[in-house]
Amino acid sequence: MRILNPANRALRVIALVASLTAAAVAISCNSFIDPKPTDILAPENFYKSSTDAVAGVNGIYEANRGPYSLYFWYMSDIASDDIIASANFGSDGKRMAAYTFDPSEGTLAGPWGGFYAVINRANTVLDRVPAITMDETLKARVLGEARYLRALAYFNLVRFYGDVPLVEHEVKSLKGLNVSRAPQAQVYALIVSDLQSAITALPASYSGDDVGRATSSAAKTLLGKVYLQQKNYASAATTLGQIISSGQYALNAVWKDNFTVSKEITNPESIFEVNYDATLNPGTGSIHTLFSLPSDFQGGDAYGLMQVIPSLVNMFVPGDVRGNHGTFMISPYTDRLNRVNSWTVPSGAAFDKYLDETNDQNMKSRGWVQQSNNWIVSRFADVLLMYAEAVNEGGAAGPISAAVALDSVRHRAGLPSANAVGQAALRDSIRVERRREFVFEGQRWFDLSRWGTLDAALRAKQAEMHLTQPNVTVRGAPSLFFPIPQSEIDINPNLTQNQGW
Repeated sequence: MRILNPANRALRVIALVASLTAAAVAISCNSFIDPKPTDILAPENFYKSSTDAVAGVNGIYEANRGPYSLYFWYMSDIASDDIIASANFGSDGKRMAAYTFDPSEGTLAGPWGGFYAVINRANTVLDRVPAITMDETLKARVLGEARYLRALAYFNLVRFYGDVPLVEHEVKSLKGLNVSRAPQAQVYALIVSDLQSAITALPASYSGDDVGRATSSAAKTLLGKVYLQQKNYASAATTLGQIISSGQYALNAVWKDNFTVSKEITNPESIFEVNYDATLNPGTGSIHTLFSLPSDFQGGDAYGLMQVIPSLVNMFVPGDVRGNHGTFMISPYTDRLNRVNSWTVPSGAAFDKYLDETNDQNMKSRGWVQQSNNWIVSRFADVLLMYAEAVNEGGAAGPISAAVALDSVRHRAGLPSANAVGQAALRDSIRVERRREFVFEGQRWFDLSRWGTLDAALRAKQAEMHLTQPNVTVRGAPSLFFPIPQSEIDINPNLTQNQGW
């Protein structure tokens, strides 16, 4: 896995213009043993066979690891009201947690450059593969995968930044990078179109080494999320209801199985994950486990950068399996190897969510990009709670009621039925459940922005932190979007800044 350096424009240009080469090299190096001028892996002489087509789409998945590896969750979670930056966190993490960053923040450029690299690789596949003579079913699948991954990248960009440049074809020169921002409606139109095409092109499941690729249900789940983001509750309820009715997915009986390495991708709740398989591909693993564990936790690297905010800890009532020893841990903590772990950083509850105590590597040899802990993009609990929200906000109930969908998630956690009466009470219950269920899973900032409660949540975070960290100021939200990275505005005169920044 390669973590993009947001400050290095040259690297981003290389990722955009020469991404195809990286995809091909990942498949085979044999052709370089006796190189000839015709061996250069330019798009014109690479996309010739079905093997090339699959290699090209594999390159999109590879590029997708980059933005999710680090800066995505800086913005989606650390910048939310769930997380306090500990004394160990660098100044960038402290600014994100306090919402005191500005457009010059390098962190903001990571997802921007990373997701546009994904988009350009997808565009290359979509431009080049149709001309290949190959099995039509496989061709349709490859194009469906490219459309799903492009839609996912654009969905993250439009939710983070609002209006963004809309690039639908392969960028072949630097001139193609100076694109103006397109209105959100145009970006969403492409996202919806891509996902509708992907739903018809992709299979429901895979076998063998193909397990983990995007499925038709992954595309349909993302489409339901897109409709929910647009407040199209009728379409969201219908689309997500189809996932529920299919019977293809179910909640894991054990909540923690969602984060168990040996059950990644193959468990009944998993719909789509970013795969960090450090066992098969050393040096391409994830790092969110290291960032979230308390400092000096036994078994390898543990940085202690983040603390679960106390008010969130208190939201997990006794009996909730997602609470202590689930989402968080409290010092002293006795792990599965009977080691007693104590820490002072962070000063309160630390994250337990991504520590797989059944995994030897997690427990004995953690190190930089060495973990096989995946990043979950979609799981069935999200389908249920999105469906409940869509129905409660006016969408038609399909296979189950909003209350039943909500209670399914609560019951798995060990909680009784919500028994919320009326739309407002049910809305509050759904929002609370989303917060408890998806802590540090890339959901919270997006939820707050969608609900229009981001500023209020950050001001509540300030009030709470003032009690224990009076010298830390948490700023309210100037906008429901992050600022456009200043580094991008500096090199693209066609870009404008979001209001409030």
